[in-house]
Amino acid sequence: MSTDKSLKDYIAEAVQKPGLQLPVFNPVALDLQQILQDDNVSNAKIEAILQRDPALSGQILRMANSALYAGLSEITTIKQALMRIGSKQIMRLAMAAAQLGLYRSRNPLCMRYMEEMWRAASASATGAAWLAEKSGHAPLSEQAFLAGLLHDVGKLLILRVIEDLAGTPPNGKPIPDQVIIEMLDALHCEYGYDLMKRWNLPEQYCLVGREHHARECNTGNVLLVTVRLADQICRKLGVGCEREPDLMPAASEEAAALRIGEVQLADLEVTLEDQVGLLAA
Repeated sequence: MSTDKSLKDYIAEAVQKPGLQLPVFNPVALDLQQILQDDNVSNAKIEAILQRDPALSGQILRMANSALYAGLSEITTIKQALMRIGSKQIMRLAMAAAQLGLYRSRNPLCMRYMEEMWRAASASATGAAWLAEKSGHAPLSEQAFLAGLLHDVGKLLILRVIEDLAGTPPNGKPIPDQVIIEMLDALHCEYGYDLMKRWNLPEQYCLVGREHHARECNTGNVLLVTVRLADQICRKLGVGCEREPDLMPAASEEAAALRIGEVQLADLEVTLEDQVGLLAA
């Protein structure tokens, strides 16, 4: 292997190779996202879609019975789950369950990053939906949840390449943690956008993937603003690979655009800390 290439060069080359095993967006989840905006969708239709994927349905039931959602009695069917916790929550669980399956690796180093990334994706999704609801954009809360869940998906693609390189790393040396973090930070927006385009997701989600770290924020794009603000809160709390405890989300242009104040954001921080604690339990 040539020693004059950077890790960034290897990643760029690998992403373009036809043989690269891309993360795959679950087709059942794709059908669900297409009905997200239909407030009148029936439980029977949601149940029928989920029954096409028994493995996904099983994962949803496990999540529905977790400490985060569990009631007095065990939920054993999707129909019961729909009746107890509602169609919107089941849609969110389905999207989360579909994504959770992508956050797996046989490489211990990559798996450690993926676990952190999953916690951040889950918290960002919850935070973005919460912000949409509290800022007067409740009809967009389900889209905000999915946008938050997917916004960092480019990191999965980069880690897949790094996993492939683990056996023959550049220059024959292990890849330092700091270099991996730098690559994830520098490249995930570009590759996330490309990956979501390959998944044929609506442009609104692709744009969030590309623009959530842009220097200038389009404050008229509610999905983008909610995800950017949720992402800031996660970084402040140290959820995920990026930790910036000195961030002040309440003073951000995103908070101003959503008209969300410091007290509300403090409530959201508590909610996300509780959720992350349950995910780690």
